[in-house]
Amino acid sequence: MKKTTKTPSVGKEKKESAAKAILLPALALLLIAGVSSFLLAYVNSVTAPVVAAREKEATASSMAAVMPQASAFSDEKTADGYTYSEATNDAGESVGYVFTTAATGYGGEISVMTGIDQDGLITGIQILSINETPGLGMKAQDESFLSQFLGKSGQLTLSKTASGDEIQALTGATITSTAMTEAVNAALAGWQEITGGEQK
Repeated sequence: MKKTTKTPSVGKEKKESAAKAILLPALALLLIAGVSSFLLAYVNSVTAPVVAAREKEATASSMAAVMPQASAFSDEKTADGYTYSEATNDAGESVGYVFTTAATGYGGEISVMTGIDQDGLITGIQILSINETPGLGMKAQDESFLSQFLGKSGQLTLSKTASGDEIQALTGATITSTAMTEAVNAALAGWQEITGGEQK
C-alpha cells in the first residue's frame, strides 16, 4: 500500500503570506514609533533645562530694564489677570513692582512687562511677545510709542490725537494701541490692588 503525502494547500499559503504582509510592517512601525518617542523624550530632557535657564535670564533682563532702580526681584506671584514681582534696592527696601500682563491685539495676544514704582508711576515697559502687522502694529515696539507710558499713572486713555496724559494711538493700528493700553492699565490696576494705594 502506497503512502500518500499531504501538500499544503495553496489557500493556506496565501493566508500566511497575507498575515506576514500585514504583521511585519506593523511591527516595524511600532518599533520606529518607540525609538522616536525615546529620542524625543531624551532630547527634551537635555534641552528643557537650557530653555528654562534662557527664559529665566530673559525675564530677569526685562525686569531690570523696566525697573532700573532695583537690584533684586522676588519670585513671581500670580494674581487674577497678571503676575508680579516685588523689586528691592541694595538695602532690601521695596522700590516698586514689576507686572506681566496681556491683552488681545490684531494678530493675537500681546504680552507686556511694566515696572511701577512706590508712587504708582510707570518706570518702564517692555513687550515680551507680539505678532502684529509689520509696519503698522509692530511699531508698538518703537521707543517713540513706548515712551508715552513713562511717568504716567492711574487708568490711561487712548486717543488718535493725544493731549496731556493720553496715549496717542499708532497710525493704522488702533487695535494694537488699544491692546497695549489695556495691558498697561491691567498692571496699574494690579499695583493698586497689591498696595491699596491711590495712584497719582
